Amino acid sequence: MAKVNSNSKEKEAKQLLTHKIADKPLDVRDRLHAIVNDIEKSLKSKEEKISKLTKEIDEKYPPQSTSRGLYDAISAMTFDTVHSLYLLNNNSALIIELQGLLERFCLNALSDLLPINDIARSIIEDAFDKKTLKDIAEYFKMWNLWDDEDLIFALELTKLRNGIAHKNAEIVSRSKLVNSNGQSRHMESIHTLMAKVDCSVYIVRTMELIIKASGLASPSFIKQPRLYARYQIYTSLIGELYNLFLDNPYAQNENPLLETYINERLAKVYIIGSEELVLQLKKYREKVLLFHKALEYGKEEESLKLYSEFEDLLTSILQTMRKDLNVDFPNREMIKKQSLIDIEQYLKINKERFRQ
Repeated sequence: MAKVNSNSKEKEAKQLLTHKIADKPLDVRDRLHAIVNDIEKSLKSKEEKISKLTKEIDEKYPPQSTSRGLYDAISAMTFDTVHSLYLLNNNSALIIELQGLLERFCLNALSDLLPINDIARSIIEDAFDKKTLKDIAEYFKMWNLWDDEDLIFALELTKLRNGIAHKNAEIVSRSKLVNSNGQSRHMESIHTLMAKVDCSVYIVRTMELIIKASGLASPSFIKQPRLYARYQIYTSLIGELYNLFLDNPYAQNENPLLETYINERLAKVYIIGSEELVLQLKKYREKVLLFHKALEYGKEEESLKLYSEFEDLLTSILQTMRKDLNVDFPNREMIKKQSLIDIEQYLKINKERFRQ
């Protein structure tokens, strides 16, 4: 804790006395008019403050970019009070507003990301109802939504907010976001200290953390655990389906464990996939095992006949996977269409093997 000598305390008290008492009227009506004058004085520099803030926003979120559209949308819905306080140079109230918005967005994000059903949502909302940003900030770093600097800023903003709200000038004056000498102790010093802080960068920084925490820049399906699980399993399996499992080491070695492997891979989809998809995959499993058996015994005509049936079957499977993910049109980012493997080399290998 920083030490403050009596001379520093006395100097702080004299400055406050001059600023709050000697330089301003004591009568309530006259004092209110003096406050109005201060507000009007602050608004005289509004163009400068607007330019400073928009410059910060433009650098982080360039105009016409997708990220800027996201920033503007959230800003329009929730940041009007923030901007009003910024233009009035009421930075003490501004920090409290920023931290409150960040905290609420983070708590809402937890309610969106964690539950798997309405019952779980109710439990989670109750569990986090009395939590603060300080309690939950670490989660967003653990999930790689925030980095180390994001976490530090969130905690520092919370610390500064608490100092302001609880009238603790020592905490405020020692905050890394204030850049003071850490010597102030009187509660009325808080507003003087904060009036000197350029909060434009903190407004943009808070919005950045809100966007990251809310996951608003991510596809909506990632926020839903069942759809996310489907996405992971479907995308990891689709390549093997189109390759007819011919690239699998068990297939190359004509190992009976190939069937076990295929069963294990498809079983994951049976658990989370739709009934329609499960039926299609069971049909695929039957055909692909017959196909491998025909190859193993050198039955070229049967192999080619089965091979000719896979294109339509796999197209149906792909369409059902997309429907499971609530995708009404081909979206290469989610599930990219594959090309059916060419089996010519495998038929050639079997021909040569059976000639021997």
